[in-house]
Amino acid sequence: MHIRVISHEEVQGFIDCYIEVFRSLKGILPDEYVNNQIKRASSTEFQENVSKEVSDPHHILLVSLDDGHTIGLAWGNIKEDGSSWLSFLGVVPAFRRNGIGRSLLTRFIEESNKKGSGIVSLDTDPGLIPAIKLYESMGFVKDGLVKNPYGLELILYRKDIT
Repeated sequence: MHIRVISHEEVQGFIDCYIEVFRSLKGILPDEYVNNQIKRASSTEFQENVSKEVSDPHHILLVSLDDGHTIGLAWGNIKEDGSSWLSFLGVVPAFRRNGIGRSLLTRFIEESNKKGSGIVSLDTDPGLIPAIKLYESMGFVKDGLVKNPYGLELILYRKDIT
């Protein structure tokens, strides 16, 4: 397993991994939400946006590679207030429970710190129990609840990293 910042050549693998992770969430998250995320990720516009973010110093896009294939990813950005936001963390099903999510999150925190961030925040669905256990085991604390544009109530987490 190798974790690193992605290159432009890895954008399609990054997107394929994102889609595979979302497919695995059918039955856990609402089907409409999952299907919309897959459809959005399959668009040319999504690919163009990811490609732009690879070169943007305010974004952090990480991949976990196994034999040249993207098997996990962490994706986020540095917000205007200087804090980091983890938008997405996922590992394809065949590689889960091997420490890849923890390694990706650790590297995301490191990259956030390098960019001057003192806080990492994220949100997650209460049904994603393994994700919640990971976040809490790494020192993230609940910071409230929020509804996303699809009406899902999500738990906000934050971690001070200074």
